Amino acid sequence: MFRSPSPLKNKQITPAVKEKIVLGQLSLAVAFVLLAFSSCSTAHSYRRLASNKITTVQLNNGNALIAEVKPGNYRTPESITEFTKKWYVLMLGWSGGETAVKLDGKITVPANSYAASQMMDTKLASAFLTEFSQLVPTSIFTHDSQIKSSAKVRYVYEPVPVDETTWTINVIADWILFDSATNSEIETVTFNKVLTIKAAAIPPQPFTKETNSLQQLIESIRAYGLEIINVEEFEG
Repeated sequence: MFRSPSPLKNKQITPAVKEKIVLGQLSLAVAFVLLAFSSCSTAHSYRRLASNKITTVQLNNGNALIAEVKPGNYRTPESITEFTKKWYVLMLGWSGGETAVKLDGKITVPANSYAASQMMDTKLASAFLTEFSQLVPTSIFTHDSQIKSSAKVRYVYEPVPVDETTWTINVIADWILFDSATNSEIETVTFNKVLTIKAAAIPPQPFTKETNSLQQLIESIRAYGLEIINVEEFEG
């Protein structure tokens, strides 16, 4: 009723099958080589990131950012440039009826100029304001004064490192005095300067609600962690 199975015949491997086997072995070998190269490359990347002090910072919203670890006295060229522009705007930016700040009972300067002096070394600020106050029209401290002062910053050069904590930066700018009552320019003074700027300690505590506007302004500019240690004329 049932037929017994016929005996198996010996099958020989044909050349085409041999070729497929060889190709498969080569493909497997190539895959192992690529995997080994990928592992070495990944390890090298981790070593490079470690040597460059790259780290991951996770924000409160859960997003992660790659950040480069820098020394505490490191400042970016952008922050130095913005700090410089801020000094110009404050030192030369005020108008009639400006709040007057008396220093040592001898000199009087606009509140903004006083705030700008807090961006400078203490001794330098005192010497600079003494000379600067002589150029400030006394009439600006009267409430009916229509005089306005402003800085016209024409060009700010890239900061040049002196060492790891100090930079010089050249600025081409004008100091413009304008009379709103007559709608005319009173005077334009060339104010080209070479500023030497040094990294400074950043205050740890933020301003409080009780702090007045001038104190808030001073604390906000101190947050740059920079200080002007020298001001010289620049022949731009």
